[in-house]
Amino acid sequence: MDAHTSPTIVLATDSLAPSGVGEHMLTLADTLKDHYRIVLAFPDADSTKSFMARARNAGCETLPLADDGPPIASLLHEVSAAVLHVHAGVAWEGHALVAAGRQAGVPTIRTEHLPYVLTDEEQKAAHLLGIEQADQTIFVSEATHETYRSAGAAGRRSVTIRNGIARPRPLRARSETRSTLGIPREAPVVATIARFTAQKGYKHLLSAAVHVLAEVPEAQFVLIGDGSERPAMEMAAAELGIANSVRFLGTRDDAPDLLAAADVFVLASLFEGLPLVVLEAMALDLPVVATRIGGTLEALGADYPWLVQPSEPVALAETISTALRDGAMRELLGHRNRRRYENEFTAMRMASETAALYRAVFAEGAYSA
Repeated sequence: MDAHTSPTIVLATDSLAPSGVGEHMLTLADTLKDHYRIVLAFPDADSTKSFMARARNAGCETLPLADDGPPIASLLHEVSAAVLHVHAGVAWEGHALVAAGRQAGVPTIRTEHLPYVLTDEEQKAAHLLGIEQADQTIFVSEATHETYRSAGAAGRRSVTIRNGIARPRPLRARSETRSTLGIPREAPVVATIARFTAQKGYKHLLSAAVHVLAEVPEAQFVLIGDGSERPAMEMAAAELGIANSVRFLGTRDDAPDLLAAADVFVLASLFEGLPLVVLEAMALDLPVVATRIGGTLEALGADYPWLVQPSEPVALAETISTALRDGAMRELLGHRNRRRYENEFTAMRMASETAALYRAVFAEGAYSA
């Protein structure tokens, strides 16, 4: 199908730190671009330039959203948008985009990527008004969907379409990656990928690392990501006396190589929608230690053995230490995780379900306010 004679889908976010939201949008665009004309819209900011560049490299069009630029409704008309698909990282984002879609008469879908975390009454009221303007609302996990239902904030029409990813492809051998990092070939490696924000529980992970290193002193912790809390966490590692065993790598474009070089993936988050990094680890046969929360639990399954309550570093440490000592269980869980990814969390499955929703919107005809 010729992309330029196909319906135009605009995937848009107003988040200035799109992170997993941006990755989700790129995955969806790449999987759907043979069937639709895909336009990705991000704020015109330094923090989003890499996403727009990657979108263009993948053969998709981009639309920078600038405060001093044309109104969004006008831009939607310029690209002949058939559907506006808005992606909200947190519940207070995306409402202006949805309103612009309504103003332009373009059917609008909103995806909520995180659980309902609003506590401010004004924000709650604004969200209720905003979400009612969307024609459909997607939630990235059933657990996330339930938090909105419980708050009476799921919108008038909603559906769960669980996150999916393309299989990561490491480019280097495990030994080569370790050598590049200066990590001994046989050292146990614990890796994580997450923004340095309070949500991701880094302070609990570092506290856990102290206990793990007391039992497995040769272990190395590899922390991939950046964010406002990174300087404080680097200082904390030094104060805890573990700086030589904790590597802060910042933002990287070789995450598959780094994960493939690890023995255990850990995510200490306090809340999640359905974390893409856990799916990446699963797709790479990597065993996971994580907090027993919403979307992470949904990804790994209720019977997964290496889950702990959030904000409990001692329990987290015990589970990481167990994982590092038990190679047979690591292999068993790694294979289990890969099969679960292949059966439930591929990009193709996510895109197929999303495309079915687009077709349902098309079938309803032109949007009327």
